[in-house]
Amino acid sequence: MKRKVYLCLSLILTLFFSCPIIQAEETAPQIEAESAILIDATTKTVLYEKNAYSKQYPASITKLMTALLAIENLQPTDTITFSKEAIFGIERGSSHIGMDVGEQITVDQALHGLLLMSANEVANGLAEAVSGSIDAFAIRMSDRAKELGALNTHFVNPHGLHDENHYTTAYDMSLIASYLADNEYFLNIMKDYIYQINGTNKTDEIRYLSQDHKMFNPLKDASIFREDVIGGKTGYTDQARHTLVTIAKEGKTTLVAVVMKSEKGTLYSDTNTLLDYGFNSYHSLALHSPNETIKTLPLYTIKSGQPYQAGSCSIGVEKDLSVLVRNDTTLQEITTSLELPEYIDMTAKEGDVIGEITYMDHSKILGTNKLVIQKIDYQSSPYTAVVPPIEKAPALTFVYVIGLIAVLVLILMLILLIRKKRRQRSNQLKFKKLFK
Repeated sequence: MKRKVYLCLSLILTLFFSCPIIQAEETAPQIEAESAILIDATTKTVLYEKNAYSKQYPASITKLMTALLAIENLQPTDTITFSKEAIFGIERGSSHIGMDVGEQITVDQALHGLLLMSANEVANGLAEAVSGSIDAFAIRMSDRAKELGALNTHFVNPHGLHDENHYTTAYDMSLIASYLADNEYFLNIMKDYIYQINGTNKTDEIRYLSQDHKMFNPLKDASIFREDVIGGKTGYTDQARHTLVTIAKEGKTTLVAVVMKSEKGTLYSDTNTLLDYGFNSYHSLALHSPNETIKTLPLYTIKSGQPYQAGSCSIGVEKDLSVLVRNDTTLQEITTSLELPEYIDMTAKEGDVIGEITYMDHSKILGTNKLVIQKIDYQSSPYTAVVPPIEKAPALTFVYVIGLIAVLVLILMLILLIRKKRRQRSNQLKFKKLFK
């Protein structure tokens, strides 16, 4: 009978463990480019990467950093005057819009020429307007990149024409692009897929500009155009091959796709694959909102060296935060880690930042949010004395630990002493027996 029971149990366990466990499998995109990445522009979470941290030549996607510094340091209505170095300091035959020495246009017109037509002399002109010289601007580009977290980037010019010391990574470019994805002025320029620069102080000719990035210019190629693409930049040199940065938005989700060292035939198909993967495999999950109380902490004051509880503080997040997670991930699976003090000092005010909350999906960090004091509820006098005092608590804990160790050592010594005496008695008895 027992044997039959064991056989049945064995059969049940075998069937259970041999059955396939149904779960959502992540099918990674197949990308032809040598280097690529897809990130959530808001939290910078990496959704896909292929050699994204390897050194690459950026070509004209460099101009995204040039545009960022120009937007941050110049006014759209400021005037740029093109120097001889700006005009003739580029390779013959490289992309340009035919600016002349001494010609003047506004910063807004220059940014359109830079971002739509990838004009190299315009990149030089903007660099000189911001920093006084191209070399000084290049240093500023690298410094700004590092401030954004692009630590493996080094720029030596504002246009991206090849130089062995001018390099970046797909990851770094995604960080730069994600910063621009939140810049309203930049996005407004991106909306102008066609643009014209009217006559200047040097010519009556009208310059007609057209966005070179096919994914958000319906006039270039209707089969490649995507309505969700809101920005980006193309690039090409013989050494860098084709490079492409693309910013796309659906609902509250904004993605940045970067493709580097790609061949022309797969440049846009790789980008399409990345964006489709991101929007189809992930969804936006809203976390704590500012009107939710996450924790309540005591409010303390010190009187005559004695701590007293003077009230309590409601703690919540500083701002709304949504994170991008796999479609099969629920809010219940998200774990949090709080960095908070044990108590709040009486001098604190509502709105003060006092800590940080980190959201994780298993071991993967999804995002962080600052923790602030939402509300302070003051307790009426007399305040409640706290025993033991907060300042003495660490010292008392130390004393307790030392005391415990001392007791354990004493017990151990007593045990050893008792054993020693027992051995001595045993030896004495044996000795007496020998001489009887």
